[in-house]
Amino acid sequence: MRSAVLRLAFSTLRARRSLFAGSLAAVTLALMLLTSAGILLESALRGHGEPNRFHGASLVVAGNADVGLDGKEHRPGFGDVEAPLVPRPPVPARLVETVRGVEGVRSAVPDLAFYAQAVGSDGSPVTPEQSTRSFGHSWASARVTPYTLRAGRAPAADDEVVVDAATARRGALRVGGPVTVLTGAEGRDTYRLSGIAAGPRGGLTKDQSALFFAPDTAARLAPDGDRVHAIAVTTASDADPEAVASRVRAALGAGPAVTVLTDTGETEVSSSDVLFIDTLVFVVSMGSLAVFVALFVMAGGFAFAILQRYQEIALLRVVGATPRQIKRMLGWETLLVAIVGGVIAIPAGAALAGPLADALVSLGIAPEELRVEVGPWPLAGAAVAGLVITRLAVWSAARRAARVRPAEALREAAAPERRMPRSRLLTGLAFLVFTGLFLAFGISMGGLSGAGLAFGGVLTLLIAAAALGPALVRPLTPFVGALLRAFSRRTGQLALANTTAAPRQVAAAAVPIVLMVGFAVSALFMQTTQQNVAADWAGQRLTAGHVLLPQKAEGLPPGLAEEAARLPGVTAVSSTSTAWVRTSVHTDEAESVTARALGADDNVTRALDIHLEDGDLRGLTAGRAVAVSVEQAKEYGWKTGERIRLRLPDGTRRELTIGARFDRSLGFADLVVPAAVLRPHTPDPLLDAVYLVTGPDHRPSLDRDLARLTQAWPSVRAADRDQVEEAGAAGAVDETWPVYLFSALIAAFTALALANTVVMATLVRTGEFATLRLIGATRRNVLALVAWESVVVAGCGVLLGAAVAGIVLSATSLALTGGVHISGPPGFLLAAAAGAVALALVSALVPAWRMLRERPAR
Repeated sequence: MRSAVLRLAFSTLRARRSLFAGSLAAVTLALMLLTSAGILLESALRGHGEPNRFHGASLVVAGNADVGLDGKEHRPGFGDVEAPLVPRPPVPARLVETVRGVEGVRSAVPDLAFYAQAVGSDGSPVTPEQSTRSFGHSWASARVTPYTLRAGRAPAADDEVVVDAATARRGALRVGGPVTVLTGAEGRDTYRLSGIAAGPRGGLTKDQSALFFAPDTAARLAPDGDRVHAIAVTTASDADPEAVASRVRAALGAGPAVTVLTDTGETEVSSSDVLFIDTLVFVVSMGSLAVFVALFVMAGGFAFAILQRYQEIALLRVVGATPRQIKRMLGWETLLVAIVGGVIAIPAGAALAGPLADALVSLGIAPEELRVEVGPWPLAGAAVAGLVITRLAVWSAARRAARVRPAEALREAAAPERRMPRSRLLTGLAFLVFTGLFLAFGISMGGLSGAGLAFGGVLTLLIAAAALGPALVRPLTPFVGALLRAFSRRTGQLALANTTAAPRQVAAAAVPIVLMVGFAVSALFMQTTQQNVAADWAGQRLTAGHVLLPQKAEGLPPGLAEEAARLPGVTAVSSTSTAWVRTSVHTDEAESVTARALGADDNVTRALDIHLEDGDLRGLTAGRAVAVSVEQAKEYGWKTGERIRLRLPDGTRRELTIGARFDRSLGFADLVVPAAVLRPHTPDPLLDAVYLVTGPDHRPSLDRDLARLTQAWPSVRAADRDQVEEAGAAGAVDETWPVYLFSALIAAFTALALANTVVMATLVRTGEFATLRLIGATRRNVLALVAWESVVVAGCGVLLGAAVAGIVLSATSLALTGGVHISGPPGFLLAAAAGAVALALVSALVPAWRMLRERPAR
């Protein structure tokens, strides 16, 4: 019996190749993306950034950023994406002598790393190949890479400096010549370039510039003489590094606060490490999207294919086929489609992984060190996923088709049932309830976390729209038809009658358009809305007349604020800086979480309007309290007046009171800490911004004074409120590339699904077209009818997709801002709608034109 069912499945596939061609294409594309995503995921997990300034060391003693408030190590969870990016705290300098005394240690070099940036001969700050990081070190630290002199000599005097070869080349610096150096301790000073050094490979230091000073000068410029950035250890030639590392750990006995790293590349967070995490997030999102869209699209495609075969299934039931045999036949058909699709897609997906990785690198999403490695697990995972997805996609439609009685099936094949099946109705309503829960909880939670939760409702709402599609298109069809009658009265009226009589077919064809418009527009507009709101709030928050911001630098030296305060017309100066802290929470399973804190001085209330929700900032300006965002307070269970514990960047623990809660935190901060508390415990603190408060009668010459100031400080640019908003909007453009790439993937899936459904619907109308020709309709009349029907389908899909996007975006906006503020490129929405209409027309007209080339039989 099983062989008979299998033969029937084979014969069906051969006889209905056009019916299954679209399903095969959808399965193939889905498995290609899944295969590529799996390969890229495995490659990113195995990958390691080449930048490693400690390449010449055997092992490194460094601080542990994962130590919680309880003094124990807490490894970040899978969802804690930012935790690996937290810099390591410094270690006590006294540990150097302890490490040197350990058996097997040949040398232990205390590494000082502090902000130091050279200014090129053209007056601009010199930046490395990647990022804007630039550090100063003692010349003793040169051997940890190792750097060796290529020209000149080592720095000996206090006014001498050595720069790396890339910095010298980019800044056109010459040995023996003067070079302006910006530092946190001195602000700016002129040194003599005594030498140029280079590492063994350029890739080891491509994400940071290196400036080397005489040991005494480096000690003066470093922010904290009692602590060092790390201790680079070189073992004896005959010693086992792992054994030496164990002895160093035993000798230190410092607990989890200090760690001994045998993988020296883990000492510093490199730009490649950041991009590897971005790659992981993107690839996981792409794979998840591929699974959802594939299941969504294929379920609709298989359901439509089964709907077109109701008469065939009814005849099989009449001749004695049981429901189990029908389901088995349909199951074998989809299994064969999955196998054929997998045979095509898995090798193609493996071949696609390389070009896709190159595209991610060129867009700045992935690091240059990403190497595509094709292993067996992604290929096997894609094959299994393909089988599971196809089985799930056909399960519901096959179950219903097999359960229909033969007489009912024949009747429905002749005149399709207009009433929606109860199971489909209940499924749609259930997912509407899930959507309501996502949206309600997201709005209630608020902030970025709440917006993300609310955005999750787009998936359940799309499923609900697909399940309830026939009921949803019924009221839309007359609305779209009214527009048709304005352009084509007779043909439009007939097209409206056809589509009104077949809501299930219209819904099946419209679902891919709903997905394309609903998901793609929601994803893009959510990000653009968030970026535009953040830029708008940044402008509203700024009450100071002017703000000084970094330009080609990681931050601003503190000395800049002191010099800016002396400008005529400036009545007060405030500054902010950011750092990672560990803070206690009430609503998380972990005992603490990592948070980005904004350090603000006592003049912050004159420069920024923080939009207090409750409490006041007197404790903040006095240095004994913090201010928290409303969203973070809700998520972490904080209340005004309670005390929270903080672990500062250097490991120091403090306990402060929550003095106020504020809103409009998007693009600002979730935790504002007094600068007097944060900055002394932040290794090498740099300023994010310097705010200049001017009086009502400030001098008109202030602009000229600011121009002279920025010329003297080349790493600084001045901006007013409008320029801050414009800079925020301009910086947001580069962040939308991943979303556009997502949208392209969605468009590829949905275009294929739409074309598949429309082509299948057109190919089964041979008899209808022949009848129309016999009663006098011309080819042009029939093609016009097909075109207007396609416009109805596309119009219903666009309207439903826009409704899905509008509902979800309204909820995410409410979570983010407390109101409905939706913004995005309107051209994207218009292009999606126009593309859907064009694709529907082409997919219907091309097969119809081919079918109409032959004269109908009389």
